[in-house]
Amino acid sequence: MTGPTTPRHVVRHRDLLGLDCIRCGARLPLDDRPRGCPSCLAEGVPAGLACAYAPAEGDGRPTVVRLPYTVSHLLGEGGTPLLVADDARFADLDVRLKWEGANPTGSHKDRFSAVVVARALHVGYRGLAAASSGNAGVSLAAYCGRAGLRCEIAVTEDTPDRVVSLMRDLGADVLTFPTAEQRWRHLAGHEGSPSVLPVTNFTVPPVGSSPYGIEGYKTIAAELLDALAGRTPDWVVVPASRGDLVWGVYLGFRELLGEAAVPRLCLVEPYPRVAAVLDGADPLRRFPGSTEVMPSLGGDMVTYQALEAVRRSGGYAQVVGDEEVRAETRRLWRAGLPLEPSSAAAVAALDRARAAGRIATGALVVAVATAHGLKGM
Repeated sequence: MTGPTTPRHVVRHRDLLGLDCIRCGARLPLDDRPRGCPSCLAEGVPAGLACAYAPAEGDGRPTVVRLPYTVSHLLGEGGTPLLVADDARFADLDVRLKWEGANPTGSHKDRFSAVVVARALHVGYRGLAAASSGNAGVSLAAYCGRAGLRCEIAVTEDTPDRVVSLMRDLGADVLTFPTAEQRWRHLAGHEGSPSVLPVTNFTVPPVGSSPYGIEGYKTIAAELLDALAGRTPDWVVVPASRGDLVWGVYLGFRELLGEAAVPRLCLVEPYPRVAAVLDGADPLRRFPGSTEVMPSLGGDMVTYQALEAVRRSGGYAQVVGDEEVRAETRRLWRAGLPLEPSSAAAVAALDRARAAGRIATGALVVAVATAHGLKGM
C-alpha cells in the first residue's frame, strides 16, 4: 500500500501558463500570492487570482476540466453521487443533490486539498497552514498526512472539540485563537516561507483561498454535466462564505461550456453580504451578522470572487436563517440524508427561491450538499 514516505509523481498541466487577476486581468507568474493581485490590492480593492491555461484545440474549449497539478495515490476524492430529491415541495422542479459528503473526509474540501497538496509537493514545500472552522482542517490534515507533509490548522475557541480532535488524530498541529482575526494574523506569518504554504485567506478584506486549490472545485461542474448526460442545470445552489466553492464551480462550467452557457448560480448565505452588495452596498464594508448553526458560512466581509460568480452567471444571493436551516436539517436527516446544517442551507434556500418565484416551473436545479453531518459540526 502506498504510504506517506513513498515518492509521489506530481504532474503540472502542460497548458498551465500563469495566474490571472479575476478583476483587472493582469497575468502573473506561477507562484504563491495569498494576498491576491498586487495591483488591485494597492488600489484598495483586493481580488483573487485564477489559473490561466493555453487555449484548447478546436473551438478553444477543453472536453475535460484542466487541473493545474495532479498527484497519484491520494484518497480518491470526487465522483460523488448525484441524487434525485424526493420532496413534494419541489414536485414541479427537477431537483438533484450533489452529495459531497461521499468524499473521503466527508466534504467538498477534499477536492481543494488534493490540488493544493499537489501544488505544495511540486514546489517543494514541507507543510501547509490554514485557518479553518472544521471541514477544511479535517480534509487538509488527512491529505497532508497521506502526502507526508506537515499540517498546521489555526482555529478559534468556539471550534467544536470533536472537530479539533479529528484534526489532531489525523496528525495536524492545531493552534487555537480567541478570534478569527488573530488566527489570520498568525497565518500571515507564513507568507513568503520557503517551507510552509498558507492556503486559506488571511487578508482583510478577504480574497479567498489558494487559486490552485480552488481549481479542484471545477470537477463538480464536470461531474454534473457527465451525470446529466450533457444537460446543463438551469440553477446550481451553492452555500458560501468567501466563495471558494461557488467560484470554482463557475470556473468549471465556464471552461467546459463557455461564458454564455454557465448555469445561474444561487449563492446561499446566513445573513445579507453578497445580497446586500448586489442591492447597492459598498463591497468593502463589513456586514454584521451571526449564525449558530452554519459556522462555515460565517464572516462579515465579501470577496470579489463570490460577487463575480453570481454576477457573471446571472444569479443571485439567497439569505437563510438559523431556524429554517435547523428545520431543514431535521427533515433531511429523517429522509435518510445526514447533511450538516451548512449543507442543508442549500435546500432551505431552494425552498425560499421557489416560493418567491425566482426559479421557474420545470427547471433543472442542483443543490450542492457540501458536507456529511456525522463529524459533529
